Amino acid sequence: MNTKSHEYKNLKIIMMSKKLTNVLLVFLFVANGVFAQTGTIKGIVKDKETGEPIWNASVYVEIGGNLIGDAADFDGKYTIKPLNSGKYTVITKIQGYAPVKTQNVEVTSDKITYVNVDLEATAELLPEFTIDIYEDDLIQIDEPTVKMISAEVLSRDPNKHNPINIVANLPEVTLAPNGKDVYVRGSRPQATQFITDGMKSITGDIGIPGQAIGSIKVYTGGVPAKYGDLTGGVIVVETKSYFDLAQEFK
Repeated sequence: MNTKSHEYKNLKIIMMSKKLTNVLLVFLFVANGVFAQTGTIKGIVKDKETGEPIWNASVYVEIGGNLIGDAADFDGKYTIKPLNSGKYTVITKIQGYAPVKTQNVEVTSDKITYVNVDLEATAELLPEFTIDIYEDDLIQIDEPTVKMISAEVLSRDPNKHNPINIVANLPEVTLAPNGKDVYVRGSRPQATQFITDGMKSITGDIGIPGQAIGSIKVYTGGVPAKYGDLTGGVIVVETKSYFDLAQEFK
């Protein structure tokens, strides 16, 4: 009887552990959906030869088997939103033109990613896709005081396990002697604010392992009003989405 009772208790413990694991996974999934902020893809579709805008071209991305997109207006402009942070392939199609796949389009929270597409006219009934590789600059042309660090850059950096060191290598940013704070443009560490998934960091640092980070946006000047009146900078961390993590561990 004692042996059976012991086995029964062990079985109950195993079942409870599995239930707790499932609950934790559901919580992480829901929390990620609740707190994650979204980004936007915008652009203009034009005829490659004439430069004229192409009206009614279909522009979309595929997420989990679902299509999210837009039809270009009379000026060739389109908008795709809301999109969680991550990498997307933007597909552009319209009859009479060779379709284009723009790969590695990086979307981050609170930012508009611009993807302009030039389509080449064709007489083929089933033309093959033209593949474009999207390249995003570290320093944004329209926001010169904002530096972007993508998940891909993080994964290649020797400091990927300590992302604050990657931030400290950016222009106008210096690592503090304690190894976890930074000086932005010479201001004291307390003047720099850390935001993780839209929420102010309680610890006052990144506090997230590099493997879980989807992107880091560093404001060294021209800080948006929503972050308050700061004399230093703002470091905005966006964690990877549930789908990004699930894809990595397949």
